Amino acid sequence: MRGRAVWAVLRKELRETLRDRRTLLVMIVVPVLLYPAMMVMMEQMAVFGQRSLEAAAVRVAVVNGPPGDEWLAADDVAIRTSRAETPPLGALRAAEVDAVVVFPEGAWREDDTNVVRIHYDGTRERSSYAHGLVQRRLAEWGDTVAAQRFRARGLPPALARPVRVEAESVASAEEVGGYMLGRFLPLLLILMTVLGAFYPSIDLAAGEKERGTLEALLTVPVPADHLVAGKFIAAALMGLTAAALNLGSMLLTFQAGVIQFGDAVDIQFQVPLRSVLVILAVLALLAVLFSSLFLGIAVRSHSFKEAQNALTPVYILSLVPAMLPMMPGLEFSTGFALVPVAGVGFLFRDLMSGSVAMGPAVVAVAATAGYAGLALVYAARAFGREDVLFGTGGGAAAPVRRRWFGPRADGAPAVPSATVALGLAGVCALLFFYGARPLGMRFGEAGILISQWAFLALPALLLVGAGRYSARQTLALRAPGGRALAGAVLVAAGGMPIGWLIAWLQGFVLEIPWEFLEAMQRMLAADSAGRLFWLLLVVAVTPAICEELVFRGVLLQGLRTRLSPWGAIAASALVFGAFHLSFETAIRLLPTAWLGLLLAYVVWRTGSIFTGMLMHLVNNGTIVLLLFAPGLMARLGEPGAPPPWLAVLLAPVLLWAGLRLLPSTPASEPPSTQM
Repeated sequence: MRGRAVWAVLRKELRETLRDRRTLLVMIVVPVLLYPAMMVMMEQMAVFGQRSLEAAAVRVAVVNGPPGDEWLAADDVAIRTSRAETPPLGALRAAEVDAVVVFPEGAWREDDTNVVRIHYDGTRERSSYAHGLVQRRLAEWGDTVAAQRFRARGLPPALARPVRVEAESVASAEEVGGYMLGRFLPLLLILMTVLGAFYPSIDLAAGEKERGTLEALLTVPVPADHLVAGKFIAAALMGLTAAALNLGSMLLTFQAGVIQFGDAVDIQFQVPLRSVLVILAVLALLAVLFSSLFLGIAVRSHSFKEAQNALTPVYILSLVPAMLPMMPGLEFSTGFALVPVAGVGFLFRDLMSGSVAMGPAVVAVAATAGYAGLALVYAARAFGREDVLFGTGGGAAAPVRRRWFGPRADGAPAVPSATVALGLAGVCALLFFYGARPLGMRFGEAGILISQWAFLALPALLLVGAGRYSARQTLALRAPGGRALAGAVLVAAGGMPIGWLIAWLQGFVLEIPWEFLEAMQRMLAADSAGRLFWLLLVVAVTPAICEELVFRGVLLQGLRTRLSPWGAIAASALVFGAFHLSFETAIRLLPTAWLGLLLAYVVWRTGSIFTGMLMHLVNNGTIVLLLFAPGLMARLGEPGAPPPWLAVLLAPVLLWAGLRLLPSTPASEPPSTQM
């Protein structure tokens, strides 16, 4: 009975989905017709462009040239020369000539190097083409002149070329073609899989809510999980079908001989059938992942447009890891295999090139299957909540003017919404990204201090004031007890060694920029008590206040209006870790996210941002104090050295003791945008 019910729902959803012209366009028209036409057009345009450049002779002005233009071949019709007394650079800029060749003035030096200068306009293709053509002719003429010099002195011409390099690749034509396909085809496959599940997921969830048919469907005497299974399979099939059609169309386009330039350079675009089958199987997992994720997000929207706006950032973010396999120098490793989407892209790339590392491949498939399972659970839970399906709970009332710490009027929003909180974090990140470095370069460490207050604390306080939110609830301004403060210190002390361990373990996957870390160590080293207090103010006290106001204040409390406590804690930790990324290193993401997880949990349990500030102060201040201790950090900071194992072993004990001191239940109820 279960299978028949799911099949009935699946058939119904497939019929409705296939009636959508956008779905048919993305699934069939684009892959079946677009790729052959696009490839043929690109080839024809490339041939047409090359022929148009070669159709007419390039115009070259020659200054001080040898008589008769002996540097040109006698029958060279590709270059038309004209004489000039001085370099006509104005004519070159006006496109009256394509290049200017300037020979040295005076007598030609037979026993020395004569410099011939070529002027061209790099913004014009024809001028660049003329530059390359003239350079080849001059190089050929130079070889002729060198051979004449050697013969005049009774020397063999080969003496002028002591080394001749001949390169030969051991890769076959099929392997080269697979390598080239692996550089761009994985991104297109992932893109089309995501796009194939995009519109069907919106239509199966938010579309039905907007049309008013979801309520009628839920009245059918079929269990809700059967309905979810049918919708999920339909969306996954759409994504998988789109990816399969794209893969098949692109491979046929290349292998059917449509593209002719491959024959000229000895390239054959072929992918083994076994690799194609593996790619399709992994694409099925990817389709499950994105269809479930999209369904879970779309069902929380009230209209097709709202769902489209909510899913577009997710769609764009999924393309960022998909582009990693295209980057030069990145190899398929276990670390990349664990990254969602990126692991699949690396696997596809190596499958097409014919050399796959078995360990990372297994990890990538297993990780993708795990992510797909989590996304499926997420979608199932969303469809199992009546407030999500039927939109109970209404929106926020208009804000009412009030005092920050005084009595609040009924209906006034207590804290900003999750969207506003994430917006503040984004604004702070942009301000810090573009403003902190210039301030640091101009004012040194004082610039770092200014950045924290101007780009973090001030925007958070302005948001609370301008939005007339409750500062007490939005910033968690609650006085903690002594037990809570002691627990926070113990949790921070236990979390630091684990953070060091995480940083050390990820060093086996990501290269640690020791030069950057050593520069930071030199900057934070204190050689006097005054310097120590200044560094504690800049590195420990100020971030403990400013960063906590944003991440454990506005962000955490805002996320709790939309997510469960654990969801808000995890999301704020990830945002906190991402905020600390920089051009120099990516190794700070996981250790900082771990610290953010502990900070958010303690603030949630105690209901006080002051416990988070204390933990932040302890964490950063400990680093400064370790650097101040003679010889201690020199031993701990050796490249590749593991963290102190005694501290790692004591860390769980300290964590347990600290958590025991925290309140047994959260000190505050989940905040709401309504009061």
